[in-house]
Amino acid sequence: MKVIITAISLYLFFAVILTQFFAAYFFSKGRTSYRKAFSVMVMFLSVYLFGYIMIINSNDLQEMIFWNQVQYIGLPFISVLWMLVALLYTKAIYFLKLPMGILLFSVPVLTFFIRLTNQWHHLFYKGWEVREFFGYKSLYMERGFWYYIHISYTILCLFLTVIIYLTGYLKNKAGYTKSHFTVFLFASLIPLIGIVLVIFTYSEHRIDYSALVVPISLIIISYGILKYDFLEVRTLARETIFENNLDGMVVLGPGKRIIDYNKAAEKFFQAINITLSNRPIEHVLKCEPKLLEIFESEDNCKFSLVIDGEERFYEIDVVSLGDSRYGNMSMLKSIRDVTEEIKIQEKLKILATTDSLSGLYNRAEFMNLANREFDLAKSNHEELSILIMDLDNFKLINDTFGHAAGDEMIREIGKIIAKSFRKSDIAGRIGGEEFAVILRNTSLEDTVKIAERFRETVAGRKVIYGGQEICFTVSIGVAAICGKSGCISNIEEVLKRADNALYRAKAGGRNRVATLEAGGRCVACLS
Repeated sequence: MKVIITAISLYLFFAVILTQFFAAYFFSKGRTSYRKAFSVMVMFLSVYLFGYIMIINSNDLQEMIFWNQVQYIGLPFISVLWMLVALLYTKAIYFLKLPMGILLFSVPVLTFFIRLTNQWHHLFYKGWEVREFFGYKSLYMERGFWYYIHISYTILCLFLTVIIYLTGYLKNKAGYTKSHFTVFLFASLIPLIGIVLVIFTYSEHRIDYSALVVPISLIIISYGILKYDFLEVRTLARETIFENNLDGMVVLGPGKRIIDYNKAAEKFFQAINITLSNRPIEHVLKCEPKLLEIFESEDNCKFSLVIDGEERFYEIDVVSLGDSRYGNMSMLKSIRDVTEEIKIQEKLKILATTDSLSGLYNRAEFMNLANREFDLAKSNHEELSILIMDLDNFKLINDTFGHAAGDEMIREIGKIIAKSFRKSDIAGRIGGEEFAVILRNTSLEDTVKIAERFRETVAGRKVIYGGQEICFTVSIGVAAICGKSGCISNIEEVLKRADNALYRAKAGGRNRVATLEAGGRCVACLS
């Protein structure tokens, strides 16, 4: 019998070393929530096994009672931590919230204190004695009321752990292979069997089968770590790439059923009052037909939604998973919020295309748009008119009132142009005090009238700067093209005609509108 005790002690001593290694290793690598829970669990397991080694190697009753008390430093918490690892590993929960923590750990904490104070009330153990079994002295405890509550809760936690892993094995929601779940499933079944043996055979054999079988569970988990590496690289990869990704990720399985999603995806759908669940996407998005069409599509796409009164823009990238030839086609939908990017792009576009002083298009963008409008007018045989205007005596204003006053004049004329023309018209600042406007589908005669009204508006405006009134006027040159046959070939020729008309207006005394053609006839025709 002594040889057997020695063999069991060596076996358990090896298990204690293994648990301490696991506790230290996973605590140092504890970047994932369930790995932290696992490291705490094996640390408590180490204390429990060490206490049992000391019990089976003691002959004195008081020593045995002391080491049994040491066991209960960790024993009440092992089963609930084992279940917590299962909940975190399978993504049934993402982290332990305070209310759930109180619920799960209330019985273990009470067990710890009741066992610690057992000599005052004997609710856990009613009595102690040393009994011999084949010449081997063992500790026998008469069980009290709270012992059965503790053991029932332990069985419940281990049973639920098995159910959690079995459900994960069948549904595979967390994204691991079924082999991962198989390892944890069998590793959790073994201590459950050990507990059952303790309940029904301890009074006869006085052997703690749980202590003997738990190292087997650790060996199975060790095998899983070495073979699948799921407590190291793969879990960390999932946490980093999938679970903690800022982009929402939804995995659609065969039949477009939702089989997995991350926290960002859950948050995205909660913002539009939709709760994700492991159902076909058509059921989840039945109240959002447009969004359903997007998620059922196998193509990348862009869309926008109004959330909390603000329009937000999103991109969905689709990655095919599996092989559609065998009917197991799955898709990974990545939802990326690009609202800020679009806002930045719009700001950059404005900075690149807008004159900062007048608020109108700058010369480069104006010429791009002018060329586009010319090509459209030419292809559609439509009329197109151009105004080129120049602030009169702008150098004198600068010399008299200063360049800051000149800048204020530029800002004011920009505001007047923006309010005086149609939204479909294109206005730009093409020089220091020179501006141009393109009018679509407008004849030369109508353009002259529009230009005259604009000239009058400017002449009636005054700018107050430095306590002084500054009056200003503009000279305007007008040119136009029509859809009849002719020889004009590009927008530069039309701009040159309008510019020459502007010189005619200035030569005629400024503050006037001029064209190159008498009677307001079309100055050029399109071929």
